[in-house]
Amino acid sequence: MVGCRNLNSSRNESRNESFDCEILVQFQFPPTNQKNGSFLIRGSIQSLREKTDVLYFDRLNVVSLTFTKTEARESIWRMDLEIILDLISGTLSCFFIIRQLFYLKKNPEMIPSISVLMMVILTLGYMVPLVLNFEAMFSYRRHLQTIPLGDSGGLLEVNEVIVRIVTMVAFILQFRLLQLTWSKNNGNGKSHWNHEIRSLILCLPIYIIGGLIMLLVDWKNGDYITPSQRSIWGDLRSFVGLTLDGFLFPQIILNIFQISKGNALSGLFYAGNTFVRLLPHAYDLYRGQTNISRQLDRFYLYANPRTDFYSPSWDVFIACGGVVFAGIVFLQQRFGGRFVFPKRFQERAEYEKVPVASNE
Repeated sequence: MVGCRNLNSSRNESRNESFDCEILVQFQFPPTNQKNGSFLIRGSIQSLREKTDVLYFDRLNVVSLTFTKTEARESIWRMDLEIILDLISGTLSCFFIIRQLFYLKKNPEMIPSISVLMMVILTLGYMVPLVLNFEAMFSYRRHLQTIPLGDSGGLLEVNEVIVRIVTMVAFILQFRLLQLTWSKNNGNGKSHWNHEIRSLILCLPIYIIGGLIMLLVDWKNGDYITPSQRSIWGDLRSFVGLTLDGFLFPQIILNIFQISKGNALSGLFYAGNTFVRLLPHAYDLYRGQTNISRQLDRFYLYANPRTDFYSPSWDVFIACGGVVFAGIVFLQQRFGGRFVFPKRFQERAEYEKVPVASNE
């Protein structure tokens, strides 16, 4: 169809109006009888004038998303559910960290057996969302204003603020745990830091190589996000999320180097945090099996595909990996850091000082 635009020579002089009607407007509407209630309107607006004409303008592509009331209710229900899950995860994280702090207060001799690298990874896991997601939060609110959420819109924002407060509390507690581990290990001499440096030297190449492999594979396949959303920065954020899912890996390596035996970590701490990290993947599997509307999936409040690897295959793989890591830590704390090695490698070789008889 033909469109016209109003060319006003002056805003205050409405009589001197002229119209440019050499504009082609094309829109493609979806069928009105489709069952899923999703309506995606695509179109374009372009000028029919020559490029040398002063009234010529470049082609404008238009995309419009519309949805029914039922679809909007489903999306609002999904966002409410994700906020509740996020709040539960943050609250459980605070509880598990407090439990570890009390455990170390009763057993301070176990602090040198805790991986500082693991504590740094967990601390950054709480800090980075607080620092980097403010822009995303404001962008989310701008998009949210275009959606008729009704009375639940204000409640949604209040719940989001509560979630961020809980996340900040978890970050403060985790930072205290990092500070306690760091200070106690400084007073333990160079022996512990030698093991930490060895763990870092082993873990860092694995993280780098694993990240490069993940980027190459997922950039080629693109099975966890749509191609329009794919970016190097998004892939890096997803790999950081994968590193957080395997937060116990540095502790496992440190236990091997230290040949440690003893409960350095509270069972609730490593098992509970593993559960918190795997819960989004379990929810993603549930979300993939339901018929929840996908029109508002850009407003992810929980299990965001831009912050971790989410797909049926990744969800199962990460869940199995997290359970395996937790099981290894449990066995290491019970049978020793090298319980899987042959017996001659399970104990540290030490020399015993023997008294020497003098000739005097």
